[in-house]
Amino acid sequence: MHATTKLMLIRHGETDDNRAQVFQGQAGRGLNARGREQAARLAARFAGARLRLAAVYCSDLERAEETAARLASALGLRAAADPALREVSLGAWQGLSRGEVQARFPEEWAAWRSGVDVRRGGGETYAELGDRMMRALDRIAARHAGEAVGVVSHGAAIKTAVGRMLQMDGSGLKALQVPANTGVSLIEHDPKSGYRVVVWNDAAHLGDALVEALSAPPA
Repeated sequence: MHATTKLMLIRHGETDDNRAQVFQGQAGRGLNARGREQAARLAARFAGARLRLAAVYCSDLERAEETAARLASALGLRAAADPALREVSLGAWQGLSRGEVQARFPEEWAAWRSGVDVRRGGGETYAELGDRMMRALDRIAARHAGEAVGVVSHGAAIKTAVGRMLQMDGSGLKALQVPANTGVSLIEHDPKSGYRVVVWNDAAHLGDALVEALSAPPA
């Protein structure tokens, strides 16, 4: 019997840039008021859960660290920041709205929207992001065999890692919705059989997940 690690992949809470649909990448600021409320609900959910987290890891970007700090504090833990869990680097796209990107980088925008794994704004490709995320998750899973851990990261980072587990190519990632802010995806890792996706984008602590999905803007 192999010791299975449970990885709770959690997207950070909402930021003002999320609400305004501005590309943050590895820039951006901390949580807004709604994001702090989401993080508080997330923390309360895990604090009352039967399954206890042994550790909490997070990206070292402010929005992820703030979300992870609230979760870890509710569990009597301290979050450990890991730069490998950062969001994809978007280079010159960072800080721009969708309209601004379309106007300044029309070829990159068209390629990205068609599913090409383009290096947006001179930043990372999804392939590079996937490699970075999987190395980080492999390290965490090996360190916590048989335990459950929280991993607070970012929308594209989580989506790309899960896509890698499901053996999706770059164009196939379009079939996965970006996780909701503080949405939780449960991944199991077995040293012999690898990764298995158990739950995708559970945000029950925020209310009715279906209603949220129907009212969310297109990604």
